[in-house]
Amino acid sequence: MNSADWYFERIEVGTNWTTIAIRGTGGILIETNTKLVGDFNLDNLLMAIAICVTSGIDPIDIATITPSLIGAEGRLEKVDLGQSFTALVDYAHSPDSVKSVLETLRKSTTGKVIAVLGCGGDRDKGKRPLMGAALLAGSDIAIFTSDNPRSEDPTQIINEMVSGLTLPVTSAIEVDRKRAIEIAVAAAKPGDIVVLLGKGHEPGQEIAGVKHNFDDRLELAAAIEATP
Repeated sequence: MNSADWYFERIEVGTNWTTIAIRGTGGILIETNTKLVGDFNLDNLLMAIAICVTSGIDPIDIATITPSLIGAEGRLEKVDLGQSFTALVDYAHSPDSVKSVLETLRKSTTGKVIAVLGCGGDRDKGKRPLMGAALLAGSDIAIFTSDNPRSEDPTQIINEMVSGLTLPVTSAIEVDRKRAIEIAVAAAKPGDIVVLLGKGHEPGQEIAGVKHNFDDRLELAAAIEATP
């Protein structure tokens, strides 16, 4: 028996929706659906619902509005054009955050997890091999690419990411982030998850001191639209 005042009695993860049943104080039961992805989003949702109920909001209204809720920009944000796989962007840019996101997504699908990741230039070089290891360990298809190389050579950054790793044939190295996204989308099958890590909702990419327009969400949408 759960000793918490508020807890999930049931979580059923589907392709586009997660069905949840939340049990609260006094035996209250709220059953609804959510488009939010990831354990942390569900934990935040549970807390928000508990606060709403204790503040006097009708549980029926909460159950009605929950399916329309969206998460923070760039935080496991979906790009949905009706494709047969789940496409997401996330701003995870540390070894722990990459590991956490990929572990969460692994529990959300019976298909493959296809992940794209780069490391920023002019930043902590020591975390690059750790990020590369987290990417490789947490995904079925790991694609190493650029993030914001800034003044550094993007190829050298990627070399540091894969240092010491034995890459399987399913992985790929592609310096051009746009092309890396296209490779990920082309590899996706029904039920898979494609996730672009590191940039989230950033609208640009800095290369050799020049800021170029580049939005992972738009590039992901374009790759999906271009795929037969």
